[in-house]
Amino acid sequence: TLDTGPIPSYDHVGNILYNMVVNPVTGKLYVSNIQSPNEVQYEGPGHLSGTTVQGRLSESRITVIDIDSGKVESKHLNQHIDYNLRHTNIPDDFDTSVKAHSLATPLEMVVSADGKTIYTAAYGSSKIGVFDAAAIEAGDFKTSFKPRSASARYIDTGPGPSGLALDEARKRLYVYTRFDNAVSVINLESKETEQTI
Repeated sequence: TLDTGPIPSYDHVGNILYNMVVNPVTGKLYVSNIQSPNEVQYEGPGHLSGTTVQGRLSESRITVIDIDSGKVESKHLNQHIDYNLRHTNIPDDFDTSVKAHSLATPLEMVVSADGKTIYTAAYGSSKIGVFDAAAIEAGDFKTSFKPRSASARYIDTGPGPSGLALDEARKRLYVYTRFDNAVSVINLESKETEQTI
């Protein structure tokens, strides 16, 4: 028989939810999503008014849900972006690698069998984000997250990655790339694409 009891629901997970996966060890539920803080939607050069606002249109996130406690914590994946830096006063020594380390539109995720690693298809960045699951689950993700260190790595892939299949026995990650309708075979040791089908 089916359980007809109340079905739990969780608030503040994100504006647009893409995919879900359960960590096989911790039992935490991960939801890939984007959040649009709409209180500031527009920005401009400030020619007419002499001032402008700083828009913040979208955050790529993984939200962690503890099914037992009902606790919901969202983790912004691009902690290295300085949202206080206005486009009108970008310094000459601006770090242009910010874009290269950013993930846009996180879609499908897979988790390693030991529960330690999360692979995330970043559809808008042509990358796979590779995250330490303990860092994602940490209470203060910002201090444990270092985008240019081993705690978060990036694997370049074909355009529009949207589907993932993990083959841990062969140390391969299969990535469906929607823009070219192909499947890339990635060697997880070298982080290189071995074959595109």
